[in-house]
Amino acid sequence: MKKFSVLVGVIALLASSSLAMADSITPSTFTASGPTGASYNVNKIVTVSAGTPTTTPVDLFFLSDTTGSMGGTISTVKSSASAIMTSVSSTFGGNVAFGVGEYKDRTTAGDAFDFRLNQAITTNKTLVQTGINAWVAGGGGDTPEQNLYALSQVAANPATGWRTGSAKLVVWFGDAVSHDPSGSAPEPLPRPVTQADTITNLTSNNVKVAAVNVGNLDGTGQATAIKTATGGALFTGVPDPSNIVAIIDGMIEDIFSKYNTVSLDTSEVPGGVGVTVSPGSYTGEFDRSIERTFNFEVTFTDLEPGTHTFNIYATVDGARIATESDSITSAVPEPATMLLLGSGLIGLAGYGRKKFFKK
Repeated sequence: MKKFSVLVGVIALLASSSLAMADSITPSTFTASGPTGASYNVNKIVTVSAGTPTTTPVDLFFLSDTTGSMGGTISTVKSSASAIMTSVSSTFGGNVAFGVGEYKDRTTAGDAFDFRLNQAITTNKTLVQTGINAWVAGGGGDTPEQNLYALSQVAANPATGWRTGSAKLVVWFGDAVSHDPSGSAPEPLPRPVTQADTITNLTSNNVKVAAVNVGNLDGTGQATAIKTATGGALFTGVPDPSNIVAIIDGMIEDIFSKYNTVSLDTSEVPGGVGVTVSPGSYTGEFDRSIERTFNFEVTFTDLEPGTHTFNIYATVDGARIATESDSITSAVPEPATMLLLGSGLIGLAGYGRKKFFKK
């Protein structure tokens, strides 16, 4: 199989330290044409910039314990939700969506629900505020609540509505530990839900957790374990409207200042194109204190005739940070070429017949 090497030039753009550089992938486009079966090698360079990421879609889900002891925190979140959403949207370049959910204790203990989705992920902030306004403090059969089950539902239930390729974050408010295992009513997730199950549901879906402990949320170390496993954050204290925006902003910026995995998402490459990536990913403990570059060698193989157009995405911890648009075409002979080829074949056939009859 013939290989076509593609040389990619990379231009470094100089800027002052005050100018935030966006995450990127180079080349931003790639086009190739050749016979079916041809392979093309491309060196792709992913640049993860210093500072807060501004090219990543961010989905932030508000989750709260709404049992009887949470009245004060619920009121604070209700009054501050608009300011939190505005601040987060500004920090991350505007491409931010939000969702809302709440949990109580077991329905077998008399509560109306274990977990309730108030609002699926949406960019409509009015709907998000309405979802938060639906929180009412009440119920709670005993001290432990349904934290683990609620986090699992938010992470793994398609009803949450996480956007494809988004950076996913749960801001979780609570004052009590969870039943372990958690859950008592039929739901899409397998039951019961343990702490280990919850961590698996969160990490397998690339969901990070920023926990706000307004009481004894971390009494058994559950919140710390979840924060650590997901690369999240934990704040202990009772925020009031004057500092809750700064607290949430600080937690989110801290979470996104660190990352562990840089990869290429080739999920949209069609079946007519084979693709291999080397290395498969870079893993380690990275941070955004400086700009970092990651080199990937990608090989496309044109498996079927036609034009194949698709995107490849650079990702950080599963979230898409930059897009490359690619097009691979199998060259098809032009009509004039086909006519000449056909004439040649006819001529050869005639020549062969003449030789046959001369014998």
